[in-house]
Amino acid sequence: MTTAPSEFDRWVLRRAPRSAPALRLICVPFAGAGPAAFQGWSGLLPESVEPWLLRLPGRESRFREEPRTEVPLVVKEAAAVLGPALDGRPYALFGHSLGALIAFELARELRRSYGAEPAHLSVSARSAPHLPLRHAVVHQLPDDLFLDALDVRFNAIPPAIRDEPQMRALYLPVLRADVTLLETYAYTEEAPLDCPITAYGGMEDPEFRGTELAEWSRHTASSHRLRMFPGGHFFLNEQRAELVSDVTEDLCRAMVP
Repeated sequence: MTTAPSEFDRWVLRRAPRSAPALRLICVPFAGAGPAAFQGWSGLLPESVEPWLLRLPGRESRFREEPRTEVPLVVKEAAAVLGPALDGRPYALFGHSLGALIAFELARELRRSYGAEPAHLSVSARSAPHLPLRHAVVHQLPDDLFLDALDVRFNAIPPAIRDEPQMRALYLPVLRADVTLLETYAYTEEAPLDCPITAYGGMEDPEFRGTELAEWSRHTASSHRLRMFPGGHFFLNEQRAELVSDVTEDLCRAMVP
């Protein structure tokens, strides 16, 4: 008989559990993606850091669930599971693109509801949350026009999503829901986080420039650092080892008493 997954296991994939981690790293994927976005990270992180790969509704193992379209809702649901599981122990967050926005709001929700301030926040390929959208809203466009608009901006829509009806039916609702999350997000002012923030970007990413990434400094009462890598919006795939190494340096500093 198959055992139903716990609520924690529904929300978090631990590919490589550590025996006595000093810190948990909550990794939040980009739009349309799940834990597979962080393939290889477990082997690159030190034994002192245990990666928790966030499983959002509507994708991979949760593909039968309705994807969320409101940032506050998905953040509250995730925090309700993560907060008790952290049990007051140190944690950090990394998020790419949409994941950066969710990671930021998740840090604020964990602070509000559980008094759990992260040790570090790493945000990648996303402008600071208080900045306005730079593009026209596209989440309500017809399917083909919606995909065209995203392909122009990110050059990352697989041909199978356009050409194969089954793939389109599976993937498109999640992608549209995630873009809705981005386009309907409304920033609200709160006290800056106490932890350091590192912002990452791709040098050839036309979406988010260094000046927009630098604006993350507004959201920390500690230090802020900006690091640009070769590549476009999905530089994290091409620069995986170097990116994880840089993240690790921040986490090691955060673990020093």
